Amino acid sequence: MRRLSFMITTSCALVLGACVQGAERDEQLVDQVEQGLANPASVLGFESAADWTVAGATKSASADHSEGTSALALRDFAFAEVRSAPLSTLSGVTSTLAFDLKPPERPAFGNAQLFVDIPSRGVHSLYLGQVNLDQLVANTYNPLSFNVPSNVVAALQQTYSDLTFKIVLNVPHTSADYLIDHLHFVGGTGTTPSKVELRASNVDDRLVFSVNGVQRKMFYLGEPSIGERIDVSGWFGSGANDLRVQLLNTGGPASAGVELWVDGQPVVSESCPATVCNGLDTWRGIVWDRTFSLSTPNRPAIQPVTVTATGSTPGKVYVNDVFTGRVTPTTLSLPPGDYTIGVGLGSELRPLDYTGSFFEQQVTVGASPVSVDPTSSPPLGVQEETRIAILPIRNSINHVESLGGPDPSNTGVLADEDVTALVAQVEATNDRWFEPLSYGLARWTVEVLPTIEDVPMIEQNHDGWDTTRFIAEAGTGSLASQYDMVVYFFSQHRADGSPVERVSNIAWAFDGTNIGFPTTFIDVGPNLVNAGFLHEVMHNYESYNENQLHFYNGINGLHGAEQHGYYGDGNGEVDFLHFYRHFLRGQVAELAGMRADIQWPAIGEVSASSDLYLGVFPVLRHGFRVP
Repeated sequence: MRRLSFMITTSCALVLGACVQGAERDEQLVDQVEQGLANPASVLGFESAADWTVAGATKSASADHSEGTSALALRDFAFAEVRSAPLSTLSGVTSTLAFDLKPPERPAFGNAQLFVDIPSRGVHSLYLGQVNLDQLVANTYNPLSFNVPSNVVAALQQTYSDLTFKIVLNVPHTSADYLIDHLHFVGGTGTTPSKVELRASNVDDRLVFSVNGVQRKMFYLGEPSIGERIDVSGWFGSGANDLRVQLLNTGGPASAGVELWVDGQPVVSESCPATVCNGLDTWRGIVWDRTFSLSTPNRPAIQPVTVTATGSTPGKVYVNDVFTGRVTPTTLSLPPGDYTIGVGLGSELRPLDYTGSFFEQQVTVGASPVSVDPTSSPPLGVQEETRIAILPIRNSINHVESLGGPDPSNTGVLADEDVTALVAQVEATNDRWFEPLSYGLARWTVEVLPTIEDVPMIEQNHDGWDTTRFIAEAGTGSLASQYDMVVYFFSQHRADGSPVERVSNIAWAFDGTNIGFPTTFIDVGPNLVNAGFLHEVMHNYESYNENQLHFYNGINGLHGAEQHGYYGDGNGEVDFLHFYRHFLRGQVAELAGMRADIQWPAIGEVSASSDLYLGVFPVLRHGFRVP
């Protein structure tokens, strides 16, 4: 369409028709209207269910598509009308219109009809014909074609901003999905959305893809889709897009390759350089970081998505469970599609008390800007309830250095009041720290098991406790399938209350489920909260996050506080609570220069300047040890 550029004086602005007349005035008004119109590629590609209104059926978006990234699903109907959002002038008009229809079964009867409506060009709900459906192939996209009269082709080739299409389906009543996709002019050009494909290869250990600042996918070593050419069109919007690729190493060698195609044409083919990825051990952290600019002019338009939170407290903003580094109010730029927008609100009543709530809203981005305030609805309730069993062990036979082994004369005896003290501390730690630090998404429930009286915990060497032997002799191995975590609790004091020789100062998590916990760690003072217990539980979350969910825990994981700029009692928070708070919420910032052997300067609160955010938030949001 031709664009006009001119200036309107004050007097002309009052009487526009006196200054801009005829074709110039019509075209200017069309240009103004077009700014609020739907993107043709998005609408005709059925990329967002929001672009189509449906009468007589239940609609939804489906990832089972014949082109692009989405199709429109209809169910619970016998007769349905589907109308598009208004469109402006299309290119590539021909005398044949077609769309793809996928029935759940071969219908015994029925038909599909197509109508076109352009009131400004004298075309009013024009019937283009019908196609009988009784010969369709079930569970396959079938192309349905309709002839377009020459006068309608001529109208479609003119300028307008009020074009709509209507599809009518008449079928035997169904509760299964009929899928519609790819409305297009046969033999035409310019209306089909660009297709973007990606292949990641030779990935060791993690490869992260982000588009326009939003994380889209993290490949992990051994993932089945590595080496496959996959459709990622939905990550991109029209125009230029920044695709960021980050290779993360958790130890040993690193490697990765990246290829991208736009409409079948290769646009990126790169691999981690030999200076870094040469088969030799390299540093842990971000080892390769590249940003590519991809032009996809025929993708649906990127839309502004404004995220706010009720009240004056800024909330931390998440997209699809990944922290964005942004706080409310903020505006994201997202292509059409379905998203989960989350907002975390919390306060730090330092040094010991915290609050936290998480709000979430499902958002469909279509052809127009979106505003969302997840906090206008109640916060999410508990999503993860970790069942923790405390197993008291009456006796512990401790190592004696002069003998070079465990000695029964150096036996710790667990008192019943030790168990009472630990339970009180666990409950206080849950209430005052863990639950609010998880934004209220997770909590612990505690059960005390009968004390093991006849099998001791044995220290084979200093701080070297033989849990394998204990579990075998006590027969407690099955507890790991009955509880989410099992705490093996034993004493470092003799029966008279005096400490054993060379007290063990180690608590440890093992096997992703169990925790060894001595009485050394329950002397926490009158506040009851127990940072040592929180730390060991978080180790099990960390293990699940990396080994089962395949996410990244960062340099040195839970022991990487100082490598990420967090220090004991930093930010006015006791112990390492500043770090734990961000680690639980997925807000720990990792920068390209961080290394395992470098203590990073104090980082303060999180900001949008981070190269990557990490932590165990996915575990708390979606569950620990989910079957």
